[in-house]
Amino acid sequence: MSIVKGVEKIVNPLQQSALNKKGLCDYVVNVASGCLHGCTFCYVPSTPAIRTKQAQLHSKGVSDPQMDWGQYLFVREEIPEQLEKILSRKRTWRETPPGKGVVLVCSGTDPYQTKQTANVTRGVVEALSRYNKKVRILTRGLLWVNDIDILNRTNVIVGMSLPYLNDELSRQIEPQAPPPSQRYKAMLTGHKAGCRMYVAVAPTPPNMTLDDFKRHLEKIMCINPEVIFWEPINARGSNGKRMIAAGLDFTDSIRHKKSWAECFKRQWNDIETAAREVGCEDRLHIWPDPELRGFVDDVKLDYWLYKPTVEKWDSLTPSKK
Repeated sequence: MSIVKGVEKIVNPLQQSALNKKGLCDYVVNVASGCLHGCTFCYVPSTPAIRTKQAQLHSKGVSDPQMDWGQYLFVREEIPEQLEKILSRKRTWRETPPGKGVVLVCSGTDPYQTKQTANVTRGVVEALSRYNKKVRILTRGLLWVNDIDILNRTNVIVGMSLPYLNDELSRQIEPQAPPPSQRYKAMLTGHKAGCRMYVAVAPTPPNMTLDDFKRHLEKIMCINPEVIFWEPINARGSNGKRMIAAGLDFTDSIRHKKSWAECFKRQWNDIETAAREVGCEDRLHIWPDPELRGFVDDVKLDYWLYKPTVEKWDSLTPSKK
C-alpha cells in the first residue's frame, strides 16, 4: 500500500487516560490518527482507537489498518483551537497521584513525525501552557528541537523513546523512525538548552543483556533524565505478525505468554541490576504488564502499577490564562 495522508476532525481532543497506571498522565491529546514511523511492535493498531475506525479508514484508502501501520496519517489540524475553547470553559481537572494531572502528547501517534504534526503539537503545547497544565511530550521524532523555545518550561517535560542505540537494529524494528543515534543527539541538545528530560527505554528487544543495559544507561545519564521508563517488547498481538514480516528472528521467542513472561522477568532483573551499578536506580520506573500476574510476585507487580514517578512538578510558575 502506498502512503495515505490526509486530515480528520474529532469532537474532543482532550481525553482522560488510563495511562496513570504507568505513571504517565491523566489526560492525552493525540494530534493525528495513524503514524508514519511504522514501528513493528506498536500496540496502537490493536486498540479501539484504530479497531473502531476500520470502515472509516477503509474509505480513505487504508486496506488493512493493522498490518498497514506506518503507511497512513490523518492529522487533526483544528486541535489547538478546540483545546483553547475546552480549557477556557473547563472548571474541574482530574489529578490522580500517579497521573499528577499531566497531559501526554501523544499516546497513539508521534507528535513530531512531520512538519504538519509538529505545527499542531506546538499549538497544543502553547494552549496547555497558557492554562498552566503539565505537559509530557513523548516522541521518536527530531522536530521538537525547533520548539525548544516553548518546551524549556517548568510545566513541560520532553521524552524520547530510546530502547537501544543500535541504528542497524532500529531499521528493522522501527523502519521509518529517526535512528537512535540522532534521537540521542537531539536529547543532548534539549538537555543543554535547559529542557526537562526523560527517557523511555522501551520497548527493549529480548536479545538485550545486562551489559547492554549498563552501557545504555551510562549514555542516557549524560542527559540527566528525571525518570527512565522501561518495558520489553510484547509480540503477542497483530504487532507480532508485523515483526515476523519484518524478519525479526527473535519474535517467536516472545509470541507465547509464558516465554514472553520469562523474558520480561529476566530483563526486569537485568535493568534493575544495571541501574544499581550505574547509579540511577532511583530514576528507573518499571512499566509492568498486568498479564504478568501469576508469573511475577503480586507484591512486586502491585508496587509498580499506579506508582507515581519521581518527577517533581511542585515548582510550576502559574501562567496567565
